[in-house]
Amino acid sequence: MTRKVAYADRRALRAERQRSERRDAIVRAAERVFGKLGYHAASISEVIDAAGISRGTFYLYFDGKDALFLELIERFIGLVTGALTVVDPASADPASHILENVQRVVDVAFEHPELTRVVLRESRGLNEDIDEKLDRLYGFLHEMVEGALINGAKSGLIRKVHPPVVATALIGAFKEVLLRNLAPVGSLDGRKELAAELFEFGIRGLLVSR
Repeated sequence: MTRKVAYADRRALRAERQRSERRDAIVRAAERVFGKLGYHAASISEVIDAAGISRGTFYLYFDGKDALFLELIERFIGLVTGALTVVDPASADPASHILENVQRVVDVAFEHPELTRVVLRESRGLNEDIDEKLDRLYGFLHEMVEGALINGAKSGLIRKVHPPVVATALIGAFKEVLLRNLAPVGSLDGRKELAAELFEFGIRGLLVSR
């Protein structure tokens, strides 16, 4: 009896792994298709062809194109969140840690170029659910940057600014620079230069000299 249970458990785990891999393959196909054609122009048929699956299999995992786009936004949020670390203003060289965070965000963009293009270049007005997700994404980014500006000013790391305005300016600058440079800047050195320029342009002027 124990052997039968163990065999059933292994089969269940294998089936779950296969479902997860199939879902991931569909999402990665959507990244490529949406990244190339744009969300509006892309079709479910093109995603299905790119994933090498049947239409029936697709609908076992997603209700439609909107559900796929929602999944892509969630993945992007997770990647950005996972790349960032808290900077301690009292550390020996907090500026270098901020630069490291910028570098990690740039690395996320270049390691997932299709996903980055899909999420950052799409605008609101697709549907209510997608609008809510995009609002959540940019709300998260604004909250994170504004919080860093406020805490940095309190600790004397950066000069006092108007957090909502400066956060909007920083996010807009990063977004446009990444979208314009995703294709040509492929090398590690190129990424480092881009991260350094973003840091110098957007952050260096905020820091208080020590």
